[in-house]
Amino acid sequence: MKLNNRGSWSLIALLVVAAIIIIAAAFYFGQGGTTGPVTVKKDSKLLDSKSKKETVFGQSLDTAKAADCSERLRQITMGIRSWKASEGTEANPKSLRDLGLGVGADYFKCPVSGKDYTYDPATGVVKCPTHSNF
Repeated sequence: MKLNNRGSWSLIALLVVAAIIIIAAAFYFGQGGTTGPVTVKKDSKLLDSKSKKETVFGQSLDTAKAADCSERLRQITMGIRSWKASEGTEANPKSLRDLGLGVGADYFKCPVSGKDYTYDPATGVVKCPTHSNF
């Protein structure tokens, strides 16, 4: 932040620094000044229902990985449709590697469990072994 002409902090700069300190303290001390990990109700629809973690951070990390898994499956399905359109055929690719998405081999694995996605070339269906609801 920039000092004013007299070498002291401006009012705006002080307010910004105070706000940053207050926000950092709120994250550090949790909700309502409780000590220890902050927990969430198990039936919360915002968090991954399969998460075994107790902290909000752990559950939200699992939720983000589950959302990443769902997005990968959607993009792979779109890649199969695009491959069929570019090849001019109704047949599905023999493997997911044939799609040419320009991604590494880890892209075809669930980010939560690290297990390979199952792919049926006859139907063109890609499923996650961890998340059966996707």
